[in-house]
Amino acid sequence: MSKASPIQWTDDTVNPVMGCSALCELRPSPAQVGTCAQNFFKAQFPESDAAALKKIVGGLMGDHNATELYQLREVTVAGVIKAVDGNPRAAKEVKAIAKGLKDEFDKIFICYAHQQHMMRGTDITNPDKRTNPGYAAQFEILTKYPGRTAVAAAQSDLYQKPHKDKPWLNYLPRTIFVSDMSDALSKEIEFVYLETEIVDVAASKRGSQHIWLWLTKIPQRMAEFGRWLEKRGKKWPDNLVAMTTVTDQKTAVRVKHLKTVPARFKALSVEPLFEKVILPMDGIDWCIVGGQSGPQSQSFDLAWAESLVEQCKASGTAMFMKQLGAKPEAKGVKIELEDPHGGDWNEWPAHLRVRDVPAGFRSLRGEMASQASAAAPST
Repeated sequence: MSKASPIQWTDDTVNPVMGCSALCELRPSPAQVGTCAQNFFKAQFPESDAAALKKIVGGLMGDHNATELYQLREVTVAGVIKAVDGNPRAAKEVKAIAKGLKDEFDKIFICYAHQQHMMRGTDITNPDKRTNPGYAAQFEILTKYPGRTAVAAAQSDLYQKPHKDKPWLNYLPRTIFVSDMSDALSKEIEFVYLETEIVDVAASKRGSQHIWLWLTKIPQRMAEFGRWLEKRGKKWPDNLVAMTTVTDQKTAVRVKHLKTVPARFKALSVEPLFEKVILPMDGIDWCIVGGQSGPQSQSFDLAWAESLVEQCKASGTAMFMKQLGAKPEAKGVKIELEDPHGGDWNEWPAHLRVRDVPAGFRSLRGEMASQASAAAPST
């Protein structure tokens, strides 16, 4: 659990599950890693037979997952060199070529949560590596951490209090982002576990003091989970916000699935945004927008954000501009910012300094208290 999260739109984060098995646009499959490696080696050994080189690379990579392939890059480089040249090269040269392969891999390993797991989890090339027990051994290995949400629920009540450094959240209940380092809706996680660790905690006496923001890239499974709850006669808590990620027009289909989740509030994390998108905003309460950060960031055109500001206005959706990313541009011209993430809105054009929160969030606490009072037995 992270208290005082640096994420602009939430107070804290919590992960009842660590890791993710759902492939998405932000993390590559082993096949995609293999293709990336093959293209790299084609450039390194242009005179080699392409089919033979492909067979060599495929044989070296075997059936490893993406994390392991990333970690085995130096072993792979040494193996390809030996197979192509017939002789090994100096360790220094192997390391230099492996650095080039890493640079190519870093262009496709852009999921922040996956990156953090590779830093803190196990390393197939270093069995003695000191790992962080709060993370899954590998991002691909789903690991449950029961009790984390209960600990988060026990935190102090922030309702009607100012939120330090985040004035846009002033006087709201504490907001807790669920699954910033994972996707708890991965198919390996049983619905009973999600019911106990997320739904029941959010609906509990302590949990109902807060607003829980549950993000997934698999909204169709979240909707299935919602139907499963309904069949069991359990209501989706009003303070549990259903969220999904959109990064381009192709992934906008997730919005359709999100709308079928039986949650009172629904929100979109349109981040990192890679192109202009037109989204079906009706029925969406909150739209959080941001450009990509990090050394491999793609450009973020301010016109994409401006379009979403207008779409939100038209639908009555609260718009929250999180960050402009590392490479913002306007009309093809790069915008230089001091903040490497583009998160300091004092550097932004005035018309993009929008950090609204759904009006329903502000009235939610009073409504829940009234419901609890009405449900209480009379004396």
